[in-house]
Amino acid sequence: MDLLNNKLIWFVHLSYEPPLPLCYRRIEDKSAEVIGGKTGSHRTGHSESYWDKLKELIGLGYIPAEIAKDLELLDLNWIPPKMDDIDNKIKEGYYRLKG
Repeated sequence: MDLLNNKLIWFVHLSYEPPLPLCYRRIEDKSAEVIGGKTGSHRTGHSESYWDKLKELIGLGYIPAEIAKDLELLDLNWIPPKMDDIDNKIKEGYYRLKG
C-alpha cells in the first residue's frame, strides 16, 4: 500500500492574512482531492494526476505547512482549520491578500 494515499498534507499560501490553508489528499485511483485554497475544494480532472496537482500547488505559491513552520514563516502554534469550514470562510472573505 502506498503511504501517501489518503494522507492529508496541509499547505499554506503566505500572501494571505491569515495564511490561506489548503489540504491535499492523494486518492488511490491516482487522482487527488484539494480542500480549500484559492480555487476552492475539488478533485483532479480526468487527465490530471495527483502529481500534476501537487506541482501546480507548489507553482501557485503554496508551501507545506510543516516546512513553513520549520522556516519560521508560519506560527509554530498554527493548526489546520476544520475542513468543513474552509470553503465558507474563503467565500466570506476571512482570508485576505496582504497589501
